[in-house]
This record gives sequence, C-alpha cells and structure tokens, in this order.
Amino acid sequence: KGDQHTITAVAASLEDADSNVRHAAVEALVQLAEKGDEHAITAAAARLEHECWDVRCSAVEAVAQLAVKGDQYAIAAVAARLEDTDWNVRHAAVEALVQLAERGDQNAITAVATCFEDTDLEVRRAAVEAL
Repeated sequence: KGDQHTITAVAASLEDADSNVRHAAVEALVQLAEKGDEHAITAAAARLEHECWDVRCSAVEAVAQLAVKGDQYAIAAVAARLEDTDWNVRHAAVEALVQLAERGDQNAITAVATCFEDTDLEVRRAAVEAL
C-alpha cells in the first residue's frame, strides 16, 4: 500500500473519458492508498478543477474516501466545489462533506448551509439532509 508512482498513475485515470474507468480509479485509489495519504489526496484534488463535470465528481468522491474525517485541507477543497457550475458536482460535494466533516464543524455547516438556496432541488435536499 502507498506506492507513490502507482497512486499517481491511477489518479490520472480519474480523467478518463469512460465513467466506468473513473469509478474504478476511485476504488483503486482507496485500495492502494492508506486513509489520509497526502499524495493520493493531492492527486485526486488536482482534478477538482477539471473542465469536465463528471471528472470533478469523481475527484470529489475520491477525496472524500481517501481523507480522514476532519481533514481541513480535504474539507476546504471539497467545499470549494459547492460553487461549481454543475449541480452534480455540488451535490457530490455536499455528500462528501458529510463524510469528511466532524460533527459540529462550523466551517462545514456554514458551507453546506449555503446550498439551501441552490438552484437545483437535489442539491437543496442533500444540504437539508446533511444538517
């Protein structure tokens, strides 16, 4: 577990055009990296700004599964996606913050609460359920 070259190579697959490959890359990263592995988290987080919304969704999912609960870097990186132009990414970010934030984390609560006014019903619903 934790081979940096393998993690880097697998993380690149988060950008694959095929959603099945991206999903497999998330699963593989979780298997390859120790929970909290900074290299794996950073490699996944690098895709959070990708031009394709579905790649950003895969990156959000990967960061959420790789980071330890309470990881402020991961929380901030995922919280930034609450402003994403695509509702799927915003929805994934809300769900990821539920996994990442410690109970009572005011920064996460404040971030998720901004989604109460989201233009998409699913994002608003996820935000209400999260809190």
